[in-house]
Amino acid sequence: MIAATVLAAGESSRMGFPKALLNYRGRTFLQTILDSAAALGLMPLVVFAAGADNILQQHDLRTVTVLTNQEPEAGPIGSIRESVRAVLNHPVDALLVWPVDFPHVAVETVQMLIDGFRESGKPIVVPTCNARRGHPAVFGRAVFADLLNAPDSEGAQAVVRADVGRVLQVPVDDPAVLDSLNTPDAYRDLLRRGDENR
Repeated sequence: MIAATVLAAGESSRMGFPKALLNYRGRTFLQTILDSAAALGLMPLVVFAAGADNILQQHDLRTVTVLTNQEPEAGPIGSIRESVRAVLNHPVDALLVWPVDFPHVAVETVQMLIDGFRESGKPIVVPTCNARRGHPAVFGRAVFADLLNAPDSEGAQAVVRADVGRVLQVPVDDPAVLDSLNTPDAYRDLLRRGDENR
């Protein structure tokens, strides 16, 4: 089994609004990713910041494992550690780490990453587009301990960079894997492109 953790504990300071609640094609960012995870048959987890009641109240999370980032000062790696600890005692082969500001990554793209993990034997799988690494990424159980011990300053990137031989890069034709949405301008551009592609 593969678990999917949605990282939704950031402060969204540059956006000025919780990114999990932003709308994309009639659904929130968070709901869009959860629907994609369900379509892929993944075990869903979501990591929130403390006090994220407004997000919790606007989603039906009865089938989702809800976690709180207990070390917010660590940034995203704190949420990843929380997710790893949550699945350690479950029959989970890997953890797909999906930041909430990448809701528009195609389900087919994520399926390619999952297939790459299952077929290659590599414990780390990342998408690339135009020769650049993107998100989400798959981390196998073999590197869970490394994620738990990764330095706050580098986070999961330290695990990815530690040994290139254990990383599978999957080329995808999906610019969304590079398209982190951190500012209102970036969000407006996403909506504009979405309208053009309808």
